[in-house]
Amino acid sequence: MNREALILRDASWHTQILTVGKPRGGTPALGEAVQEKASGNVPAGTDSPVEAAPANQPAVSGSPRAASPDEPSQGGGEYEALWFEKGRGVGYDEGFQAAMRVASEETEKRAHAIAQEQVKQSLARMQRTQEEQQSKVQDMQQQAAQQREVLQRLLKQLPEAWERHFQSAEDDMLALIFETVCRILGDHAATLEGMRAILQRTLQNWHGSHPLSVHVHPEDLVQMQADVAVAQMLSAAGFQADRQSLRWVADPDVVLGGCLLRAGEGALDARLDVQLEALKSSLVQTREARRQAQRRPTSGEAGS
Repeated sequence: MNREALILRDASWHTQILTVGKPRGGTPALGEAVQEKASGNVPAGTDSPVEAAPANQPAVSGSPRAASPDEPSQGGGEYEALWFEKGRGVGYDEGFQAAMRVASEETEKRAHAIAQEQVKQSLARMQRTQEEQQSKVQDMQQQAAQQREVLQRLLKQLPEAWERHFQSAEDDMLALIFETVCRILGDHAATLEGMRAILQRTLQNWHGSHPLSVHVHPEDLVQMQADVAVAQMLSAAGFQADRQSLRWVADPDVVLGGCLLRAGEGALDARLDVQLEALKSSLVQTREARRQAQRRPTSGEAGS
């Protein structure tokens, strides 16, 4: 299209001549004119959203004369439709741009809200994870503390436990040793040599007067009376059967291998079972004395 002014022809206006120029980049003005047309804000005396020419402006060469009210309008409907179509396109573009801006703002707000929610959830997960880790650390610390307490109690109880163990072992060892000694002495005392040795030790410890009665087991009596070494031993101590200073007695209360010396002022028991019981009592007394010495605090410990 050329840039010459367009003149409305055969318009039904009476006293004014309207000139319409081609829009030159004035799309917003065109849109505003269309909006004014649609809203009825057209200046008084005009029926179209175009600029009215001044009343005293001379008519342009070739301009049509003012049409009478009875003359029909020619070509105005096409231009108005064209004008309205252009205004609608401009309005669509503006509305589209506005909608895009609104959509962009809404999208940005929505994205910002989603990002904030994700950050919030991430922080919540991190906090839960940290709390769980702290709880695990606390549980481990409590378990370690409990294990330390148990270990400390065990360490405190260890000396007493060792002492009880040693005492129990000592009792067992004492019983085993005593049983072994009894077996050895019993086997040895059942022989003639063993009976000689027991009688010899008994005579060494005898300080009684005459006559002397020697009590032995009935099975040992024949061997002891017939043994020459026994007779010499008794004769050396001043006891002889032919001089009425020695008397043999078969006593079933005396175990094999043992003997019992009796006189008017007392008796000396050399029976094997009695000697073994005395040995056992001596061992027990020695053990108890040693334990009491271990329990007694030393001078340094008592001062502290």
